[in-house]
Amino acid sequence: MEKTSIQELIASEQIRHALLILNEGPKDFGGLASSLEVSINELSSITGPLEERYLITGRNGIYSLTRIGELVVEKLKPLLCIEATMNAAEGFWRSRNLDFIPPPLLKQLHKLNSCTIIKPNFPDIYDYNREVHEMSKSSGSVSVAAACLHPAFPELFSEILERRINLSLIFDNCLFDKVRRDQHGHMQKLLENRKVELYVCSEGMPFLSFKVNDACIEMKLLTDKGTYDHKHLVCCSPDAVEWGKELFEHYRQQSVRVSAI
Repeated sequence: MEKTSIQELIASEQIRHALLILNEGPKDFGGLASSLEVSINELSSITGPLEERYLITGRNGIYSLTRIGELVVEKLKPLLCIEATMNAAEGFWRSRNLDFIPPPLLKQLHKLNSCTIIKPNFPDIYDYNREVHEMSKSSGSVSVAAACLHPAFPELFSEILERRINLSLIFDNCLFDKVRRDQHGHMQKLLENRKVELYVCSEGMPFLSFKVNDACIEMKLLTDKGTYDHKHLVCCSPDAVEWGKELFEHYRQQSVRVSAI
């Protein structure tokens, strides 16, 4: 009878869990069963296929990874990080258009694991996130990339600049044309402020906006059907902020700085 392939083995959540447990160190039969929360009788159905594929070895009642098993776990960890991210935040990422994320940052999407989905009540769907705005007002710098802005953006940006905070902005062509037409005076005042850098991105920006301050990243993204469902993501961790700054830099490099309108 043909042995189960490694690909088929690691498709099992229990198998993956067993490999990760043994990656932390050898376990005796009872300890491994306890860690996997299975009975002694059930454990052999997990360890047997792993031993057949030389991923683990059981000697004198002690199980440990083989060298091949260590290599498999090394390759498996990034996949598990992706799986955890896809399942985090109520599966938010599974229904989003991710085309806006460059490949190197897509591989690091697990940095956004600790996130909160904001699902505003119907009367609040057009409101801005006051908590994130307060964080921005306490930051040294704020970066915003946007294809769409809250109507109160002149006041919100002014509150940030009153605190002498560096403000970097990237607009797509359509948004820039709109604010230049509808908010010409405010945009002129922004450009006269030495704390402001404004860029226009000619490449596609398939999202509503994302904002990065010293404490968090806030993202308003399109669904995989190209619509907006008013859900947005807030991730508050050093890894998330670093990821957000790298994403902003990616779009800044594709943009042209505006010095006058």
